[in-house]
Amino acid sequence: MTRTLPDVEGPHADARLVVGGAPAAAAEVAVVLLHGRGGTAEGIVRLADEFYRPGVTLLAPAARRSTWFPAGHDAPVAANEPALSSAVDCVAGAVAAAGDVGIPPERTLLVGVSQGGCVLAAFLCRRPRRFGGAVVASAALPGEDLETRRVAGVDGDRDASTPLAETPVSLDSSEADPHVPPARVRETARVLGAGGAAVDVRIGPGSGHGLSEATIGRIGDRIDALTP
Repeated sequence: MTRTLPDVEGPHADARLVVGGAPAAAAEVAVVLLHGRGGTAEGIVRLADEFYRPGVTLLAPAARRSTWFPAGHDAPVAANEPALSSAVDCVAGAVAAAGDVGIPPERTLLVGVSQGGCVLAAFLCRRPRRFGGAVVASAALPGEDLETRRVAGVDGDRDASTPLAETPVSLDSSEADPHVPPARVRETARVLGAGGAAVDVRIGPGSGHGLSEATIGRIGDRIDALTP
């Protein structure tokens, strides 16, 4: 099933939202899926067969022309605007769609792969709150300089009131990822951790890029933890 996200402005305005998995009346957990550059919403929903569980609805927004933002993830943020902000709106729209069928953010898992993972990291920084979890695979926070970046609402050191409120966030990558250096993954982890996320960084051997079998297993484990 496909619908249109109504509140998205900019390059991704009127983005399609591909819906799969359990029907709304039977859904207990939502998984928002963000495809990579060159990928499709339909493709990442098919990939979700690897970790699908009964009672889970799948929500995958589609990027315009399969690209969330035009420049590299390590380019200055301005080089990727307004597309990046529009992409963040797509994630917010998918989370809202889960809420429309009675699934709150606390039972919504966010999964982003490659460029979609970069969008997810930006979303967590710009629209922080407690989510059921997030998996950022083979990706990092967009922007040229991450040293001074902060999650919205954070000023200074982390404290008990930080915005991400212990949301479990997994950052999975590989040592020789051809697109995302491990140092940027670790910097992304630092920013999200300072914003209150419970961060788990897994940088494995090799040069794999995308969803590894280990990451797919962790996604399934997180879904199991969210299932009532």
